[in-house]
Amino acid sequence: MGRIIFITLFCFLTLFAADLFDKQCVPCHKKRGIDLKPIFFNYLLYYSSERRVKRAMKEFLLHPDPKKSLLPKKGKIYRHRFDPKTLDKALDIYWERYKVMGKIK
Repeated sequence: MGRIIFITLFCFLTLFAADLFDKQCVPCHKKRGIDLKPIFFNYLLYYSSERRVKRAMKEFLLHPDPKKSLLPKKGKIYRHRFDPKTLDKALDIYWERYKVMGKIK
């Protein structure tokens, strides 16, 4: 019985995080003309591991610094307004959506 409740709660939280990513991150990036996939691959090429990529993205999103940006300089850097726990969930969804490991045949 406890497992069923835990699995249901886990599925609900996963859907909430995906919903958060699809409703907040994706539309804002589309509006600004910044594609999420190239950002992911730039971070993956530079940092190379899941843990390091997520840590670097989180640090940049919480404390944006133009010197740390891996994107071509296109004007002002946008300050994201996420709390760290919500950002962790969004980065997990982001990683799962664009990772290449396990998808290459």
